Amino acid sequence: MKKTVAMLLALSMLTSLVACKKSDDTTASSSESASTETSVESTSDTSESETSATTAVDPNAGKRATRELYDGAYALDESFDDPSTFKWLTYMESGGSYQLNDVDGQMVASIQDVGTVMHACQIFLDGFQIFQNAEYCVEFDIYSDIERDFEWRIQLNGGDYHAYCGEEHAHMGTEPTHISYTFTMYEASDPAPRFAFNLGYQDSMTDPKPHTVYIDNLTMKVLNSSNAVEIEPLEAANPISLNQIGYQPNDAKSVFISNKDDSKFDIIDVKTNEVVYSGELSDDIMCSATLGFVKEGDFTEFNTPGEYLIRTDVTGDSYPFEIADDVYDDALRASVLMLYTQRCGCEVKADIGEEYADFVHPECHMGEAIIYGTEDKIDVSGGWHDAGDYGRYSAPGAKAVADLLMTYKDANYEADDLGIPESGNGVPDILDEARYELEWLFKMQADNGGVYHKVTAPNFPATVMPEEETEQLYVYPISTTATGDFAAVMAKAYGIYAKYDEEFANKCLEASKKAYEYMEANAAADTTGFLNPEGVETGEYPDASNTDEWFWAAIELYLATGEQTYLDRAEELYHDDMELGLGWIEMGLYGIHAYLTSDVADQDAEFKDKLTKRVLDEVSMANMVSRREGYYNRMRAIYPWGSNLTISNNGILYSLAYQISGEEEYRELSGYQVDYILGMNPCGYSFLTAFGDHAAEHPHHRPSQNKGHTVPGMVVGGPNSDPADPYAITVLMDMPGGMCYVDNDQCYSINEVAIYWNSPFIYILAMKANS
Repeated sequence: MKKTVAMLLALSMLTSLVACKKSDDTTASSSESASTETSVESTSDTSESETSATTAVDPNAGKRATRELYDGAYALDESFDDPSTFKWLTYMESGGSYQLNDVDGQMVASIQDVGTVMHACQIFLDGFQIFQNAEYCVEFDIYSDIERDFEWRIQLNGGDYHAYCGEEHAHMGTEPTHISYTFTMYEASDPAPRFAFNLGYQDSMTDPKPHTVYIDNLTMKVLNSSNAVEIEPLEAANPISLNQIGYQPNDAKSVFISNKDDSKFDIIDVKTNEVVYSGELSDDIMCSATLGFVKEGDFTEFNTPGEYLIRTDVTGDSYPFEIADDVYDDALRASVLMLYTQRCGCEVKADIGEEYADFVHPECHMGEAIIYGTEDKIDVSGGWHDAGDYGRYSAPGAKAVADLLMTYKDANYEADDLGIPESGNGVPDILDEARYELEWLFKMQADNGGVYHKVTAPNFPATVMPEEETEQLYVYPISTTATGDFAAVMAKAYGIYAKYDEEFANKCLEASKKAYEYMEANAAADTTGFLNPEGVETGEYPDASNTDEWFWAAIELYLATGEQTYLDRAEELYHDDMELGLGWIEMGLYGIHAYLTSDVADQDAEFKDKLTKRVLDEVSMANMVSRREGYYNRMRAIYPWGSNLTISNNGILYSLAYQISGEEEYRELSGYQVDYILGMNPCGYSFLTAFGDHAAEHPHHRPSQNKGHTVPGMVVGGPNSDPADPYAITVLMDMPGGMCYVDNDQCYSINEVAIYWNSPFIYILAMKANS
């Protein structure tokens, strides 16, 4: 989910409230991980010569830092003399506010408000390593234009974020103070720690006013590396990759093995340890995702219910899996319930199961939001929290709702007993859940028909539960992309809900028409799309092209009303270069899917044939590439942010190809995308939290981070060949694209979750479960 560079600055790796609030815990962690010796030397002599010496340019500054380990090596060397190499980042929360700059050879933090916690104003640096049993010396100069305490620390980036070393209540004066701190790292070597200055509130402050902090000449030097312990590599994936949940008896079933020395495989009954099936592995497949070879084993013909594992002579055993008619039921239920746990503006209860007990919360974000640029306030309560944070965004929300409506229609998914508050009301729960978001989207429509892009606070929240984010919310300006998506999904909703609630369905249609009128009047003139206003750091979801959203809206309104003017506009907007997308950027395939699966597509045979050919040509090529590359994945070497969204969206495309052609291999190909998410991938992970013996456990998701364990049933982002967060960049250096994954809760560019990453997976899983 590629939001903005602002997320890199504000969201990346948050300091734990526990670590920062509980001084006893922090002190214990520091003393247990490192032995220390600190000296503080005041350099208050303000003679011109000494001042000049402090700020003089060191010709070696910034050049000594190295990732190599030897006595005298500099793990950090920050003199701030070259602004082009400035690498420090900012984090603000709990009322903290400041600006960070590199000025005249110093790092300068201009603090407007210290907030209410120490880490409310945090400056941090990533991208270095620290080794067990190595002795280090940290030095830096610091001062302010007021007397104040501060915290500095080298800390773990994830988990409980405890400090390896540092000082919680260090002091700075109005003249430069030199800090020198010697310590030995006794904890396990860390490939990606963080150096942080917490310049927020301290208990010693009585009436903190705006002030400026200056930092210079920061180094961390290796004093003794003789007993240092090398960094452990990332846990290797199991070379045997398969769907860790399992298969229905009649599913296509494949396993991939990345060991060239194996030539056959056995299926072992877990209960008896007996061989129940044997098969041959394929010849070597050159896999671009891993830059290596894999082999495939097909065991489709084995369909006896039970619990099994795959065993080979050389590699050994796979994770266990099950064959059963109901094998997907729990995963499908949890995938839908993820959306319930993301609800905003209502009490979320544990009625859905004891595994959700830690994630209950009262009503949240109930205050009126200010319409940005005005003094007006409106009620925008409700909807789903978008992802790992608590923002709500119109375009991604519309995408997620569309997936749910398509799941209901295409997969005949009508369960009414998932345990949500609306269960048992005679309406399929998937429609009840979608309606919760639709009711919020109504509130996001302005009087002129346009739809506000998002509602968030200006900055991302801390690692807190949703009711604890109490910053003022803002509704940000109308965008034509959000308006087009709104018009489309409301028209689609009209056709779905008419049989259950005619009044609600009519409300959806009228809102759709009003939004479409706004598009007709404004879409052509919009060439930039939404951009965050200055000072707003939350997700931008930029999209400079609205043609695909407009096209989708025109198609859906034609299907809802039968009015030819909508189809005429859709045919005018469609072009062969329009991407067949189902993401929040490219939405054209939603329009194509709606048209080709409708009862009226034959009324314009030429347009139908054009769209059909486009889909089948695309899928024919994808099918060829997927079967040639291994893991039935067409992405090859380049994996985008949120690659699991691409996997699931591809599954919807392949399912559409099957629906319009009847080609069985396209249905199988869609099912293989489910297998990929559930473990049949180069990483050997199930990317659905809490499902599978080797599943993602540490998503970038505030409730999960806050409680220390994951909400089940969330699809994480997956491999990203161009990661953006510092931890992933460090530990995944030189990894092949398809293996650029690490299960760490600070890896927002790899391990975040999102409503619109779950929603297409719900579709393909329901289609496979009901095939």
